[in-house]
Amino acid sequence: MPGIMEFTWSMMIQAGGPVLILLIFFLLAALVAITERWMYFKNLDRGKEQEEILRLVSGGKPSEALSYARSVRSPVAYVLAECISGPGEKSGEAAFADRFEEVKSRAIAEKVPELERFFTLLATLGSVSPFIGLLGTVFGIIRAFVELGGGGRDLSGLNAGIAEALVATAAGLVVAIPATFAYNFLKKKAEAYILSMEVQASRLKEALR
Repeated sequence: MPGIMEFTWSMMIQAGGPVLILLIFFLLAALVAITERWMYFKNLDRGKEQEEILRLVSGGKPSEALSYARSVRSPVAYVLAECISGPGEKSGEAAFADRFEEVKSRAIAEKVPELERFFTLLATLGSVSPFIGLLGTVFGIIRAFVELGGGGRDLSGLNAGIAEALVATAAGLVVAIPATFAYNFLKKKAEAYILSMEVQASRLKEALR
C-alpha cells in the first residue's frame, strides 16, 4: 500500500506540471496562515481578564486596573488600558467623553491589523487559486489537442494532457476551498473581538464616570 500511495502521488505531481508545484506552495502558505491564526485566537482571553479590569475600576482602583490590564496580553485588555490612562483628568463631562472616544478609536485601530493578520493572504489564495488551476487546465487541454493533432497512435501524450488538466483543476479547488472557509471563519472571529472592544470600552466609560 505505501508503494502504491507513493507511486500515485509521484504520478499526480508529474501529471500536474509546473502549475501544480505552484499550487502546492499556495497550499502550504494557506496552512501556515490558518494554523497561526487558529493558535492566536485560541490563546486570547475568554472574558475573565476584562471583567477583572472593570471590577477594579468600579471599585475605585483605576491604577490597579491599569497595571493589571497592561500585564494581560489581549487586544481587549490593551484597549481598556489605553482608555484608562489616555483621557487623563476629567476636566468636564463633555471633554472627557470626547477624549475617551478618541483614545478608544485609536487603540482599536492599532489592534485591528494584529487581529486581521494573514487575512489578505487567505483571501488572495482563495480567489486566485481557482484561476491558477484553470490556467493549468488550459495548458493540459492544449497539450492534449497538440498530441491528438499529431496523428500518432500513441495515446500516452493525449492521456498526459487530460491528466494535467484534471489535476490542475482539482489542485486549484483544494487550495481555494480551505483558504476561503478559513478567511470567512477568522473574519467573523476578528469582528467579534472588535465588537467586544467596543462593548467593554463603553462599560469602562460608565465605570470611570
